[in-house]
Amino acid sequence: MKVQEFPLAWRWTDSRYSVLPTTVLAQLQPLTPDDARRAFERAQQFQRASRITHSADVSDERGRAWLREQHAGVSDVVTVAWSPECALRTSWEIFTDYWSDFCYPSSDHVAVLPESDRWALFYDHEEQFEFVPRPSA
Repeated sequence: MKVQEFPLAWRWTDSRYSVLPTTVLAQLQPLTPDDARRAFERAQQFQRASRITHSADVSDERGRAWLREQHAGVSDVVTVAWSPECALRTSWEIFTDYWSDFCYPSSDHVAVLPESDRWALFYDHEEQFEFVPRPSA
């Protein structure tokens, strides 16, 4: 599936919301329904006992800075999942640069997972981030 066919593509392609550069859109890779379901299930397995929280009711710049303080690996590939049917892959750099276009207040619950599964980021529709490191084995 091309990003333009993705159910949430309007967030990044419609001038009423945001129009991301073509080079950025090319790096948003929608997942198949099976892969989206697996990513969503992986996120649900994180124990949130040890977590770092932060308000997402902040400027894009402050949000980006806080996110990158939690994880500095901007080239890391992450999966962004909204539901068991809706997820995509991109880089941590793109997610953090455009986080407010991925996370809408009052409607979204978003999980972001790196390929390593060493941490997870959750966004709650009440404008709250939770960064959850996975305990070392």
